[in-house]
Formats: sequence, structure tokens, C-alpha cells
Amino acid sequence: MKEGMKRITNRYGRIDSPRSPETGERDLIARLHRVNLDLLPVLHELLRTRSVTRTAQLLGITQPAVSRALRQLREAFGDQLLISPGRNTRLTERGEALLEPLGRTLGDLDRLLRPANPFDPSTEAVHVVISTADYVTQLLAPILAGICAREAPHVVLEFAWTGMRNAEDLARVDFMIGPRAFGQTLGKKVGSLPLWRDDMVCIAAAANEDIPNRLTPAQFKAARYAAFHRDLRVSPEVRVLLQPTSPLEVAPVCTVSNFLVLGAIVEQGDCIALVPRKVARELTRAGRLRIVEVVYPHKHLFIDAYWSLATDSRRGRAWFRTLLARAAGQLI
Repeated sequence: MKEGMKRITNRYGRIDSPRSPETGERDLIARLHRVNLDLLPVLHELLRTRSVTRTAQLLGITQPAVSRALRQLREAFGDQLLISPGRNTRLTERGEALLEPLGRTLGDLDRLLRPANPFDPSTEAVHVVISTADYVTQLLAPILAGICAREAPHVVLEFAWTGMRNAEDLARVDFMIGPRAFGQTLGKKVGSLPLWRDDMVCIAAAANEDIPNRLTPAQFKAARYAAFHRDLRVSPEVRVLLQPTSPLEVAPVCTVSNFLVLGAIVEQGDCIALVPRKVARELTRAGRLRIVEVVYPHKHLFIDAYWSLATDSRRGRAWFRTLLARAAGQLI
């Protein structure tokens, strides 16, 4: 080999022809731009399990999402990666070659990106902002405050309501807790955690004997009722995502922007109101209100926590998600 033409080893341990480090960096950046790096953990599970279904279960995402990721990965790598001749799925030659180095690379990235020291709730101070309705605050705040008093005395909890339309709005707070049907409209750059299932019921004054123990939609509409409306400018489509029984509330005698005050209105007047069952149980403990079932097919609520993936690395937020799951598990 002529002098000056001998091969060199670059900073990534690869033997290349002579070129400047800057050229190597530019080439690497160009290759990285062709691949969505967020999909590499999906690729690793696909190569390891050879199953779209199993990968979706392990990563907690849907099968269609894994299938879309596989299509993108095949295009990025210019290879099928997994093929299914007959009933058996096998890896292509490229897929086999990627499996081991990809596992090592993901392990290295995990160690590189992991915080220098884990979050210690017993000593560290963080301020966590949760955007949610007042009834969720009523249910969760006492439990969360109690846990923090014992385990995380320097953590400050702030419950508020901030209008949400997309992941950018969500990034202004740490978490939003609300109905799943609404949370799923916030976009793809959002994480989620299932918390509990609920359903809508009616509350009536215990002394109001004119209201039966079960109401049909026609009976509800014929009665005097108060209603929860967060914002009168919200479209009917969004309102039904926030509260599935809102189509029944066509002519309320009073509207308020929080659930808990509905109890006081019903208690003092001759009207009724629709509220989530968990808050109805809280409101009826004093004995002045009672629960009335509503015969309506669309009254179920799934309550989830949501957060922007752009802020997922904030200190203590992963720990707080485990706290939310613990608190939700204590609800009746």
C-alpha cells in the first residue's frame, strides 16, 4: 500500500479510507436522519420475539402501531427484516445480523441517557403540576398528599385546570388526568397511564321522592337538572368526549364549571345532576343526596393520566407515575 494511502480506524472503531473526522460525522448524521431512532426498541423486540402481537404486548402499544413501525423500519433498512413463509416467521439475513449489535447499542444508549443518580423522593424537591377536573382532585389529592407526607416530604403538588388541545398544550404541565376518549385526541407525542374505570349516574336530593331510583333518557330530560359545562364554547363533539352523557343535557336550569358544586345545587333545589359514580359516592356520604341510575348505553368513563413525551425526562416524573398508579389502586 502506498505511503499516505494506508487505511485508518475512525472514532467508531470502523476501518475506512482516509477522510476527515468531520466527513465521518456528516455521513453518520445523514444515516441517522434516515431512521426514526424511537423505533429501534420496537425493532429489537420484533427481531427477538418475531411477533407483532408479542412486541405490542411487551411494549404496551397497539398491534397497528407495531405494524406501522415495521413498515417504516423495512423502508429505512431496505430489507424485509422478518418474513413469514407459511406459518413460521423467521428473520432475514439482515435481521439476524442486526439482532445482537442492536441489543448492545440499546444497552449502551440506556446507560448513556440514564440520570447520573436515581431520583430520591425522600430528599429531593420537585413541583408537579396536574391539570384535571375538580372531582379527580377530590379523589386523588388526599391520597397523593398522604403518600407524599410519608415518603416525599419535599414534593409540591399543584392541581389546576388548563385547557388542552394538543401535545404542545400538555407540555405546559406535568400531567393531565381525564377521560381516555378525550386524551386520545391530544396526538401521538403523548404518554398515557390507565388509572380507573367510572360511569355516569344521577344524584338527587334524598328527600326528593318525585325522582325514581332509575331514570330513562326521556325522564331525565323532563326533569329539572343542573349540568357540568367546563366551557360553553366547547363543541358538542369534544363535550361528549369529556362527559359521555352530555347529549342528555339539552336544557339545563343551571350550568357550572365543576362537578362538586353540583351536589350543593341538587341538595338545595328540586333538580338533579349527572356526575361520575365515584364522586357521587363522595357526595352522598352525608346522607342528604342519593344515587339514581341512568338507563343510557353510553355512560362509561375510562380515566387515564397523560403527559407530553417532550417533557418525559423531567426529574421525578417517572417516579410520580408509579405514585399515580398506587393512588388509583386505593380508590373504591
